[in-house]
Amino acid sequence: MGRTKRPEQPQTPRHPSQGPLDGYLQPQTGTSGDSGSPKMAAPSTSGPTLDRIESTLRDLAAAMVTKTDLQANTTAIQETLRTEIAGIRTELATQAGRITVVEEANAALTTRMAATDTAVARQGEMLLSMRRHLEDVDNRGRRCNIRIRGVPETEGSENVIEILMELFRSLLHPTPLPEIEFERAHRALRPRNVEEGPRDLICCLHSFPVKNTIM
Repeated sequence: MGRTKRPEQPQTPRHPSQGPLDGYLQPQTGTSGDSGSPKMAAPSTSGPTLDRIESTLRDLAAAMVTKTDLQANTTAIQETLRTEIAGIRTELATQAGRITVVEEANAALTTRMAATDTAVARQGEMLLSMRRHLEDVDNRGRRCNIRIRGVPETEGSENVIEILMELFRSLLHPTPLPEIEFERAHRALRPRNVEEGPRDLICCLHSFPVKNTIM
């Protein structure tokens, strides 16, 4: 006789993987130590759990930003930007006015500087002309001067005009000595120094022809 096959026992289905809400949605099983009949059904906790979930969802929905809030924030930002831009435009207009004033002042200063440069150049030309004129006047004033070097210088006071007259007679001999009028006659105005030699004799005559005759 062949072996009789045992009837296959139904396998217990595996529990699916638990999700984050399974702890709230699935009923809790009693422990082994619970007293009571195993046939008594476990108390259902789905009611309070669903209330808590709905309350949490309502709180989350209330905390979420709505379209009205976004529109209000956008409007506030736009108003702030408009105010800031208006202030910047006002400040730019003020700065533009100041820049215009500075440019006008700079243009006026440039014009004044050009006029000053022209006046300074003209005054420089005038000073040069005056210097040349003074030199000509000085030279003309000295045209009757005679400077004589090497005449020994005596100790003490000396009569410079007599020394010059004696010198002119020796120079003009045998030509008759013309009438000589001195405007001034003196030694060179420097300290007396034996090592440098005698000081020059300087005289100024009234007549330029007499000077030419002597020279």
